Amino acid sequence: MKKFIVIFSLSFFYAAVSAQQNDTALINALIKDIAAAQVTTAGEFYKGMFASFRECGGAPHNYQPDNNIFFTAIAAFALRNMLPSLSDENGATARQIIKNAASAYPYYKDGSGYPFYDFWPTHAPIMPHTYYFKYLKSVFGQGQDADDSIIILMTDENDDSANIILKRRLIEVANKSNGRNIISTFKKYRHIPAYSTYLGKRMPPDFDFAVQCNILYFMYDKHLSFAQQDSATLYLLTQMIKNSAYMKTPVYISPYYAKSSILIYHLTRLMGAFKIPELEPYKAQLIKDINGLLEKRNNVMDQIILRTSLLRLGVTAPELDLHSIKEFEESNQQQYIFFQARAAFSYPTPFKQIFLHWSYICYYFYCPAYNKILWLEYLVEKGRN
Repeated sequence: MKKFIVIFSLSFFYAAVSAQQNDTALINALIKDIAAAQVTTAGEFYKGMFASFRECGGAPHNYQPDNNIFFTAIAAFALRNMLPSLSDENGATARQIIKNAASAYPYYKDGSGYPFYDFWPTHAPIMPHTYYFKYLKSVFGQGQDADDSIIILMTDENDDSANIILKRRLIEVANKSNGRNIISTFKKYRHIPAYSTYLGKRMPPDFDFAVQCNILYFMYDKHLSFAQQDSATLYLLTQMIKNSAYMKTPVYISPYYAKSSILIYHLTRLMGAFKIPELEPYKAQLIKDINGLLEKRNNVMDQIILRTSLLRLGVTAPELDLHSIKEFEESNQQQYIFFQARAAFSYPTPFKQIFLHWSYICYYFYCPAYNKILWLEYLVEKGRN
């Protein structure tokens, strides 16, 4: 019996070592692959960016390159968070990727020099390669948004004054600030003076669960003192979590991320980085929901980010049966939509519920390099646990 136990223990040990060595090899290969995907010559995209693409949800889908800064910024942000766990060589490569990405940020910065950033280049058409939307910038505007601005400030060289200026603008455009009243959320949330998605003073307030997770991440990351809007945003998130809105109505509470798995990914990224007492009571609920989604979701990207979410909650995640970059590239990750734009985001009920699902005013965005970064992130997070 003792001999059997010894043999079993040794077998388990060698299997664990082998798995760890395979993960290390994958991390090394992925870092190199991601670095090679970064644009080196300006053209359709600026130097330092990661290529991304956009298609209309309705026919004709018009799949086209899209020079948004969003994917480049969140790629740099993810790599920044991995730095403490990377080897010296991989860390140096990641830092260079982040530095290269930052070289593209000025093209998206507010024309007056404020630390506010647009989704598309500031002095260029919106939605490039569309049939007619690209000509309607003056009609639709190109509102600077919280997501791009805070992610860029967390991955670029900046001083405290820039962070304070951005926070001041976030407060100015929050719900209930300066007579602003949201109409695009459930009535039970409309009185909450939480942060809004857009920075433009003429844009109506809008709530997005994932964006608000990112805003709070920024506040904690930059050690900014809490204002009424911070407390209100945290309260709003806890109410949505308590009511399981991220599972029941993900598109409604997050028009830009739209999927339960992605909302959970953003929430657990916040919870994994900072111990927030108001969110701690919901860990068990989140773990249960994640395990339920793992059984239902068949896209490899959902499987990856849900495992990452479990790891961030301090729970062992099931092994992922994925062993090479080639295998990953040929998987159904190619159809994965991490971010999307739904024109009905600011509509009141019941129009919002109807038009959020009208494919002809929905646009889906893809970034092959970012999918690999999400896989890399899972492998790194796995190695931390």
